[in-house]
Amino acid sequence: MTKEPVFYCQLDYAHVKVPAPESGFGDLANNGCGPIAVSMLVENMLGIPFPPEESAAFFLSCGARVSFGTNLYIASRAVAQRFGLSVRDTEDPDEAYAFLASGRGMVIANTYGDRPEDGYVGVFSDSGHYILLTAAKDRRVSVLDPMYRPGRFDVPGRAGKVVMEGCLAHADFSVVASDCVHRPFFLFEKKDQ
Repeated sequence: MTKEPVFYCQLDYAHVKVPAPESGFGDLANNGCGPIAVSMLVENMLGIPFPPEESAAFFLSCGARVSFGTNLYIASRAVAQRFGLSVRDTEDPDEAYAFLASGRGMVIANTYGDRPEDGYVGVFSDSGHYILLTAAKDRRVSVLDPMYRPGRFDVPGRAGKVVMEGCLAHADFSVVASDCVHRPFFLFEKKDQ
């Protein structure tokens, strides 16, 4: 029996404020996919407690909270330094898949969302969103989505593209690659690997 992954849903954290520069707007429920994805990355990959409240405070302290959400280019380097990881980013989905399939680490992917100009419905979000890719095999990936709630993948355009196993989503990697067109993947691994 496989161990259930650590999962946090950002919708459970409206009480945790992550104020944006200038406006002061924001909490983890509406602007917390980045910190939540990092909490799940650290806890699942390293086995170190890093709950959403701590991750949110860390994102604020390292300057990764920006007006439009969170900047993972800033946060990824700070997270890598704090937890002794190495990180690199790429917009090449094949590079991200090969890294994940090698078992060397985990990947935070930045989805684009809906693209009305070409009729594309985002599977993991209708707008920009971070998700955590935990494993890959045979062109399928396992995903922890910070916005997951039952029924999330049952709507038109998403239905049939994701299979749930508890809180873990499984999808063909082409689904993730289509969601992340022209968006970065952040590849995290332990330095000793």
